[in-house]
Amino acid sequence: MTHVLIIEDSYLFGQFVSDAALLAGADSTEIAETQAAAEAAAQRCTPGMIIADVKLAHGSGVSAVERIAEGRHIPILYVTGYPERCGECPPGSTVIEKPVSHDTLQRSISRLIDDQAALLAAH
Repeated sequence: MTHVLIIEDSYLFGQFVSDAALLAGADSTEIAETQAAAEAAAQRCTPGMIIADVKLAHGSGVSAVERIAEGRHIPILYVTGYPERCGECPPGSTVIEKPVSHDTLQRSISRLIDDQAALLAAH
């Protein structure tokens, strides 16, 4: 079961990402608009994948991901208008630059979900 935590401060883009995640095979999604909300959401339900913007109006997507994913193997996808700030992103993260098409986003999410499922099946 893949629960996707979306860390995005734009309501409409968060809905766009949620739709792509569900079509890509996610079982559920939750959208958090701030770093604090993302950390609280992850405490309520551990995400199987995180999709985050790098720059948030309140907090940092990168910092939220670091705190949430600490010590866990969680696939991370950054969707950002600031790819140059991804030097701070954890190694192994996937980065997609905004603007992004729905199809490209959906394919990227689907690939990460499939990779995670294969990894879990191997263990």
